[in-house]
Amino acid sequence: MLTAMQAWQMAIAGAQTVEPTTQAEFEAFYLRTARTLHGYLCRLSTDPAAAEEILQESYIRMLHVPAMEETARKAYLFKTATNLLRDRWRRLKREKKWWELTPVTDHVHQNVSLAMDMETIFDALSAQERALLWLAHVEELSHREIGMVLNVKEQSVKVMVFRAREKAKALLEAAGFRGPHE
Repeated sequence: MLTAMQAWQMAIAGAQTVEPTTQAEFEAFYLRTARTLHGYLCRLSTDPAAAEEILQESYIRMLHVPAMEETARKAYLFKTATNLLRDRWRRLKREKKWWELTPVTDHVHQNVSLAMDMETIFDALSAQERALLWLAHVEELSHREIGMVLNVKEQSVKVMVFRAREKAKALLEAAGFRGPHE
């Protein structure tokens, strides 16, 4: 992961801010948010290299917007990162289609049996469900803040988080996990 100074230098090299952000302000914000954003991106993308790339791009893009309050700034950062990740998935999907249309002679199949763990359960959820659960339970964002990050209405977030929890619960039960109340 980048240091605050490296991120600042990269951002300054390629960005003209609407309202200048001092290096100290940027470093303080970076130090408060980079670790959680990186964890969020690693969990959603399941690719640490992609998470690092998107993290960097998110901070660079953040410098192109006017100054804003801390919660709005953090929401903007997470929303930007989420959108960049979606764009990456779309690009990979197009590339995968192209490769499927291209004849390949050697196919490698792996039949790996992994023990049930939370990562396996989390990976079985859709990207949006992972994002909802991560933002709600790890980042502890409010429904309003999650709505800002994912660009959905607050009322919809409540329903979507509930459904994601229920799906995760069903996956855990199907894997044989029973909570302490049972």
